[in-house]
Amino acid sequence: MSSGFLDKVSSAVGISDKRVLVGGGLAALLLIGGGIWYFTQGPSGKDGETVAEAPVDPANCVPKTDVAVTKDDYIIGDKNAPVTLVEYLSQTCSACAYFRANEIPKIEETFVKTGKVRIVFRELHRNNIDVAASLLGRCLGREGFLPFTDMLLENQPAWMLREDNDVVAGLREMARRAGMSSEDFETCLKKEDVAKQLAQASQGAARDYCITGTPTLLLNGRKLEGSQTSHESLDSAIRAELKKAGVEAPPAAAPAEAATPDAGAPAGGVTPAP
Repeated sequence: MSSGFLDKVSSAVGISDKRVLVGGGLAALLLIGGGIWYFTQGPSGKDGETVAEAPVDPANCVPKTDVAVTKDDYIIGDKNAPVTLVEYLSQTCSACAYFRANEIPKIEETFVKTGKVRIVFRELHRNNIDVAASLLGRCLGREGFLPFTDMLLENQPAWMLREDNDVVAGLREMARRAGMSSEDFETCLKKEDVAKQLAQASQGAARDYCITGTPTLLLNGRKLEGSQTSHESLDSAIRAELKKAGVEAPPAAAPAEAATPDAGAPAGGVTPAP
């Protein structure tokens, strides 16, 4: 095992039990400022997990409604689309993987391809493995970031639930599949300044938009979470935004059979704290 941030990632997740990255009770680290902040991630309601002790009090938090989209964001679709959907996900969240695989393609087919919606992908780090995954994606360059992120989400069991419990080795293998050498892998994960910036941005987003679980969406600045992220609810909400903007909505997509989630899909963190 290499030194620096890679060692911190490995020890942070502490993997002697595969379940720590799937269920609640993970003691995690985030690199913030000049030190390491410990916080506990736990379950919140049925089939859900909270963002690990983020400094958000849902009862008293008032989310911002203005969402600045910058050149540094990862945008899918027409940058001038009338509706903006910001997608906050975590690479280690199985509910996020399910959402990305089963809900986002429907939204892309109906609204993104027709120029009505742009999707802005952002991360909400729940642990240091998320930070490491985020770093690796960025080291692959702008064109490689989203494909790598999708590969991690699609293959969560392969790299998170290895027989040897070595999640770092799992990340290394995923990075290799994306074309990254072992040397570049280790060099990338030593970029602690970038890791701190990513962690700070994640915590800032949690505070600004009162995010307490993943996946969480911001639809033209309005937060959607839990059951609001289902395709039926999201489709209806997008059409309402288009109507407000005076834009004709595209025809509804043909109904399809509901996808059957993987056995682990509900465990990742879909419902935020009430």
